[in-house]
Amino acid sequence: MDTPQSAHLYKRVAIPDAFLNETDGQTWGGDIRIGDLTGNGSVDFLVYKSLGGIHPCFLGAFTLEGELLWSFGDKHLEIRDADAEDTYLTTLSPDRPGPVAIYDIDADGQAEVICFWIDADASEVSKWDLSAVRLMILDGATGEVKRTLAPDTLRQCDAYADDELHIPNYVHQRLMIANFSGNAQPQDFVVKVGVNLLAFNHRLELLWQYTDEWFRYPKHSAYIPAVGDFNGDGLDEVNGGNFGLAADGTVLWNHFFGDNMDSVLVSEWDGDKRAILSGGGQVIDADGNAILSLGFDTVPHGQEIRCGKLFSDTSEDALVIRYNGHHPDLMVVDKTGLVKSRFRVDESPNNTGLEVIRWNSVGDPELIYSPSSLFDSDGNRVVIFPELPPPMGGRMGWYHCFPADVCGDVREEVILYDPYSDAIYIYTSTPFQPDLFDGYQHTERQYNTRLMD
Repeated sequence: MDTPQSAHLYKRVAIPDAFLNETDGQTWGGDIRIGDLTGNGSVDFLVYKSLGGIHPCFLGAFTLEGELLWSFGDKHLEIRDADAEDTYLTTLSPDRPGPVAIYDIDADGQAEVICFWIDADASEVSKWDLSAVRLMILDGATGEVKRTLAPDTLRQCDAYADDELHIPNYVHQRLMIANFSGNAQPQDFVVKVGVNLLAFNHRLELLWQYTDEWFRYPKHSAYIPAVGDFNGDGLDEVNGGNFGLAADGTVLWNHFFGDNMDSVLVSEWDGDKRAILSGGGQVIDADGNAILSLGFDTVPHGQEIRCGKLFSDTSEDALVIRYNGHHPDLMVVDKTGLVKSRFRVDESPNNTGLEVIRWNSVGDPELIYSPSSLFDSDGNRVVIFPELPPPMGGRMGWYHCFPADVCGDVREEVILYDPYSDAIYIYTSTPFQPDLFDGYQHTERQYNTRLMD
C-alpha cells in the first residue's frame, strides 16, 4: 500500500474565547453546527452547550475567520436538579449531538437557528423530561428570537416507557428538516424524543404525533430517524427503522426488522430513493418490504450504515456498515449484497463516527471517514489529517465530521471538531484550488448531517 496522502489543513478556526468554558483547567466549546448564518456565501459556525448535557441553554455564532457574530443564553447556567435533592444541573458539552439545526426554515432567503431551549427561570429541571423545554427559532445573522412556543405535546415528552427509564431512546434528540407540507422547499422538522415522534412546521405548529412501540433494547427503533421522499410522492417520509411514516404521519409499516436498529438512512439506491436500515444491513421499499437483506449472521450488530459511490464504477451504489456494534469493524457491500471487504479502522472512545466523503473529483470513488482518517473501499488508509491534536476522550471526545464544500471546488472538505476542545479543523484535498470555489452550498448533507448513531 502506498503512503497515505496528507490532507491540506485549510484552516484551524478557534472558537471565540467568549464562547469557551473551562473545566479542571481544560477549555472547551461544545457541540458544533455549520451553515451560512450571514448570507455572504461563506460557512459560519455555531457552538452550543446544554444544561445537564441535554437541554440547550447557550448558543454562540462565529465566522470562518473566528470572528464573534452573536451569542444567546448563559454558558454558566445552573438549575436545581429535580431528580436529586440539594443538587444542581450545570452547563456541559452536550451528551450527544442534539436538537439544534441551521436552516432557512421560514423561506425568507436567510438562515435561521431552530432549537430546543431550556426555561432559564425554571425553579428546577429534570434531565429526563421536557417539562421546562420550548421550541425556538432565531435569526441566523443576529441571534434575535423570531418565534418561540412551548407546545404541551413537547413538554409532556420524557425518557419513560412502561414506567421505566429508557435513556438511549431519549438522549438522541436531533431535529431533522423535512418537507411534510408540500412547500417549495422543506419548511418542517421532526424530532424523536423517547417513544414520541413529533412533526412541526415553520410556525412551530404540531403537524402530527406518533408513538413508537419498539423501545426495549435491543429491539428498539432507530435512535435518530431519517427523512426523504422514498415513495416518489414529492413529500418526505420518515424512516424510523421498525416503523415508516408518510408525510401526514400515516403509518407505512410497523414491523420488527431485527435487533440493534441503531442507524437508518434515506438514500439513493440503484436509481431510487430507499429506506436503509443498519440492523441486518437492509434496504426496503416504501411498504416495508426488503429489497436487500444481508442478515444478522453477516451484520450481527449494525451500529452505523452509510451509502455512497465507493467503487471505481461510480454509477454503482455501495453500503459501508459498522457491523459489530461499538467496535472498529467495517464492511463494504455492493448492490447485490456481496461483501467486497472487511477491515478495521482506528479505535475511538465510542467507536462511532462514520461518513462517506466526496473527497476527489467527480467521477472518482468516494472515501470513507472514520475517526480520524479516510479509507477506500478496500480498507486502505488513503488520507490522514496532519496537525490534528489528539482527541480529549470520553463518550463524545473524538473528532466528529461534517462533509461540506467550504473552500474548494465541487469536492467536499472534511470539517472536524471535538466537543471538548477549543477549535475546528478544516481539511481539503490537494492540490488546493481556492480559485474554483463558487460559494458554500447548504444542503441536507449539512443541515441533516448524521454525526452519530
